[in-house]
Amino acid sequence: MQSKLMPFAVCCLLYAVCMAQWSSPMPLLHGNPSIAGQSFVAGTGDTMWAAVVVGHSGSSGPYQVLASWTVGDTWSLPAALTPPDSGRIFSQPGMGRDAAGRIWVAWYRGDYPTTDNESSAVWATFRDSAGWHAPAKVCSNVAAEGPMSFASDAAGDWYLGFATLTPYSDFTFSSAMYSRWTGDSWLTPRYIARGMGSPIETDFGSPTLVTRPDSGLWAAYEMIVGSDAISMLKIVQHDTARWCWSADGSAPAATADSAGRLWILYSELHMYWLSSQVIVDSSAVDTELVTDAADGRSCTVTDGEGLVWAAWPQRSPKRVVVSYTRGTEWSPPEQVADSVGVPKGIAADAAGRIYVLFQTTGGRLYSVCRTERPGVQDQVSSLAAGTRRTTIVRGVLFMEARDEKREARSELLDISGRKVLDLLPGANDISRLAPGIYFVRAVSCKLSTVSCQKVVLTR
Repeated sequence: MQSKLMPFAVCCLLYAVCMAQWSSPMPLLHGNPSIAGQSFVAGTGDTMWAAVVVGHSGSSGPYQVLASWTVGDTWSLPAALTPPDSGRIFSQPGMGRDAAGRIWVAWYRGDYPTTDNESSAVWATFRDSAGWHAPAKVCSNVAAEGPMSFASDAAGDWYLGFATLTPYSDFTFSSAMYSRWTGDSWLTPRYIARGMGSPIETDFGSPTLVTRPDSGLWAAYEMIVGSDAISMLKIVQHDTARWCWSADGSAPAATADSAGRLWILYSELHMYWLSSQVIVDSSAVDTELVTDAADGRSCTVTDGEGLVWAAWPQRSPKRVVVSYTRGTEWSPPEQVADSVGVPKGIAADAAGRIYVLFQTTGGRLYSVCRTERPGVQDQVSSLAAGTRRTTIVRGVLFMEARDEKREARSELLDISGRKVLDLLPGANDISRLAPGIYFVRAVSCKLSTVSCQKVVLTR
């Protein structure tokens, strides 16, 4: 009997430990279930902001855009960013914080098909020390959808990404778009990827914009052709967008870590699998399966210490779970609450606390925060013998001890195949080498075998 109960007891202990790391859920809008869309972002210090579109999906309204904030104990009374309006507001707003600390919110107000070209528009507003400013039009005479996304490039220019809908015959197709803020107005939107209705219907979803460390932005979005979904990535630089990466999968979410690498999380196998892809500059360097037990869209963020976090709905039990990585393997998932729901946002405050916004099956919004930081782990990358994973290193490459029976020797090659360093067991200082792609070649003298492993050196 004791042996049969032991696995159950261990599972209960792990569940209790994970749940103890997360706060009790805090309701937004006093638990109002009439929520059509939401967005989530960290403000300055330890303040978190949420923007919601209140209304009943499918009805004639009234709809309204509200914003609320919290410092961890309770959510404030919502501030109305728009007056109540019977005109339809699409359900996925966007939220962001620029380099000056201003909080931005964007949304679409209108109908589809557009019956009033002047009032059917994408709007954006921001909040600074003077409070919320009057909304300004990003573009009009369009039907748009989200989730919308803000980001700045390395030069400080501010961008907004969204999708537009175009009628074609008896259906519509969508295009991925972006607009740039010039300081007092928004420039005419430009295409990241243009949808089409003929010869085959091709749709592009709303892009997630992420800052690139050198110049421009990454734009991650979804392409749907027939029943096939492909996750796409382009690099946006002012008025141009060039292809960078693609993979079979849907619903991409993206974040950049402290080393300037882009992490893309995307769904496969009917959203049951969640995979992560690391992009360095414009090259894909590592793919990892995060979970094979997901049940929908994920969201991701990088905290102040460089950890990448992801939240997704678990297939069984149907709960919101969170995992994190320091650049190697993903941690075991942690359940954040007992409620059945789906994640709507994840963000990190200045103190490193991780917040998750989720929505229950009844439509109510709640937030939780992680009460403890993950334990400090060794940040030196280790290359295990025989592994086929791409290893990302920064300054030091740690080699495991050699197998005496095989008497293997290891050396580091550059991308052209030229040897740049003999590698010894233990720590190898490679900080003086130029960032880029290298290969570790291990040669076994007795077994006459050669193995190669790709490593990516970053600053």
